Amino acid sequence: MMPNTTYEIRNLYLQQSPYSAVPTESDSPALLRWPEKGYLDRFQPDADLLQTVLTPLTERLTANVADQVFGNQKRHEYLDLKHAANLFYERCKLHNQQIQEIDQRHLEIQEKKFGVEINHLPDRAKRLSNLEGQLLQLEQARRDEDLAFWKDTVELRQKLFEQAVAYQATRHRYAVFSRVEGANGK
Repeated sequence: MMPNTTYEIRNLYLQQSPYSAVPTESDSPALLRWPEKGYLDRFQPDADLLQTVLTPLTERLTANVADQVFGNQKRHEYLDLKHAANLFYERCKLHNQQIQEIDQRHLEIQEKKFGVEINHLPDRAKRLSNLEGQLLQLEQARRDEDLAFWKDTVELRQKLFEQAVAYQATRHRYAVFSRVEGANGK
């Protein structure tokens, strides 16, 4: 009996298609599955951190007491610190994009203004006034973006430093406990 090649080709196509009839299983829980090639790809570092936080710890039976007492706290404080750093990085990236767009538009308008200045057209004064108004608006937009960036990052920077201090304190307690444990021979 001859196999149904149309059926086999259709199945092969559907397996390769993003609209596959049989969904592929992901390693991450449904909460952390992001659509591929979309806007949410920006949040992949945070999704990875969330996956790490939600993954249960597999504690070894031979883990030292310092790991058992401070290991989980140290791990979670490190992940909190890394998450705050990711948020700060994303806001800085957004600020840089906004400033680059404003600078690009500013340059384009200055080029138009130069063209109007060297050409003696009947409506030259009106055009120059319009372009100078646009330049002033862009300068105001830049100041507004700088102020918004400062306001947004004040809280993030404060949180970043607080979490860094907490993480450093936990690392110190972990190290002291490990030294005491090592000196006493477990």
